[in-house]
Amino acid sequence: MADRTRVAVIFGGCSPEHDVSVVSGLQALRALDGERFEGFPVYIAADGEWLAGKELAERATYIPDAATRAKLQRVSVPVTPPGGRPVLRPAGGGLLSRPRDIPFDVALPVLHGGGGEDGRLQGFLDVVGVPYTGMRPMASAVLMDKIATKRLLASAGIPLLPFVELKRPGTGLLLPRAVLAEAVERIGLPCIVKPVHLGSSIGVARITAVEELEAVLPAIFRLDSAAMLEPFVPNLVEYNVSVCALGGRLRTSAIERPKRAEELLDFKQKYLSGGGKGGGGKTPGAAASEGMLSLTRDINPDLPGNLETRIRDAATAAFTLLGGSGAPRIDFLSNGETGEVWLNEANPCPGSLGYFLWEAAEEPILFTQLLTLLVEEAVTLQQAAQLPADPVPSDARLFRRP
Repeated sequence: MADRTRVAVIFGGCSPEHDVSVVSGLQALRALDGERFEGFPVYIAADGEWLAGKELAERATYIPDAATRAKLQRVSVPVTPPGGRPVLRPAGGGLLSRPRDIPFDVALPVLHGGGGEDGRLQGFLDVVGVPYTGMRPMASAVLMDKIATKRLLASAGIPLLPFVELKRPGTGLLLPRAVLAEAVERIGLPCIVKPVHLGSSIGVARITAVEELEAVLPAIFRLDSAAMLEPFVPNLVEYNVSVCALGGRLRTSAIERPKRAEELLDFKQKYLSGGGKGGGGKTPGAAASEGMLSLTRDINPDLPGNLETRIRDAATAAFTLLGGSGAPRIDFLSNGETGEVWLNEANPCPGSLGYFLWEAAEEPILFTQLLTLLVEEAVTLQQAAQLPADPVPSDARLFRRP
C-alpha cells in the first residue's frame, strides 16, 4: 500500500457552483480505488483559501466554521522541480519549525464554474508542473464560454441556436431599454436568457417581454460579465451525453433525458430534487441517486429516427475539435415534435463527473474505473507535455549556459 499513487481531490472554489463542487468532490474521493490510490481532500474555500486536513473528507464539515478552519492547514502549490514530486506547502512556521510538505502525484480537480472549470486552474497546474485530470486549459476555457463554444463549433457544422450577446455595462447593472428591445427583436419572443460563463442552470430564465428581460439581467450581471439570448425551443426535450477518449478509444456514454416539472430545468430541480444517498459504485448496481443530487432522469430512452446518432455524432465532433481529454458532458436541446436538435453547451467537469452516464453505457464504466482511467490519462498527458530541461534550441541561445 505504500506505493499507492497519491491523488489530491480538489473541490469547492470561488464560484456560484461551490456547494455542488463539494458534493461532487466528496463522491470522487470516496470512489477512488483504494488499492491503487490514496486520495485526500483539498478544499478551496469561497474566499479562495486552499485548505487540507482529514476533517475535509466528511460532508458534515461543510461549510467549515472558524473553529474547524483552525484545525485545517492552509496550503499552496509551489513549482515542482524537474524530476520532482508535486507537494502542497503548508503555511506558517519558522525556518526551523516549518510544517512538512504534503507530497502527492496527481491532482483530480472537481470544481464547477469559474476559476476551476474554465481553464484557469488547469493553466496554473500546468505552470507549476502538476499532472491533473480532465480537459486542458484551452478546451476548458472555450467550453465554459457559451458564446466562444458556439463560434468555434459552428465551423464544424454542428447545429447551434442563434444568439445575441449582452455585455454587462461598465457601470451599474442596467442596459438601455432600446438595446434590450433590439436584442429581443433579433431573437424573437419567447426567448431564453442565460449567463455566458456559468453552469448548473444558474440565472437561466424564460422571457416573454422586454420588461422581463430588464428585470432579470441585473441578477445575471452580479455573477457574470455577459448574458446571452437564444430562441425558446417549443416542445422542449433535453438530452445529455458524455464523451471521452479514455483508454485510447473515443467513446460516448449513455444518453440522459432529464425529466422536468417546469418548462426550464432550473438549479434547484437539477441539484436539490430527490434526496437519496449514494454516490457511485465500485461494483455494478452501486451507483445511486446522489449523482446530480438525485435528478429525476430517463437513461437511454428510446429516441425517434436517427436522433441518437445525430446526438452522438455532434458530441464526438465537438470533443475531437477541441482536442478533448477527460470526460466532458455535452448537452443538447431538441424540439420533441419536429426532431430538430441543437448542441446547447458543454461541461468540462460535469456534476458528479457524470459517472451515472458511464455506468449505464453500452460498455459500462463504473465510477471507480472512470476515475482510474482519468488519473492514468493525466499521467500520460503530463509526460507527453514535457520539454527538455533547456527548451531553447542551440541556434536561438543568446546567453552562455553554465
